[in-house]
Amino acid sequence: MVELLLLEIRNLNAKVSTLSNPLETAKLFNEDRAAKILDISKSSLITLRNEGKIHYRQIGKSIRYSLSDILEFEESCRK
Repeated sequence: MVELLLLEIRNLNAKVSTLSNPLETAKLFNEDRAAKILDISKSSLITLRNEGKIHYRQIGKSIRYSLSDILEFEESCRK
């Protein structure tokens, strides 16, 4: 169990380290960037959003995703 948790922490750290700036963890990402982080197409991301499978924020007409939204979605896919 401890090994599994350590592996999960390493995976999360690897994702954060791929960001151009570690402070981006608090940033909101547009759909293009979120899709790139998830390694899926923008249309797939839009489908996931419309199906309620990934959390997002709507600011005016813009859709934004936090890193925690993205990581939470990835975690839900592992179950």
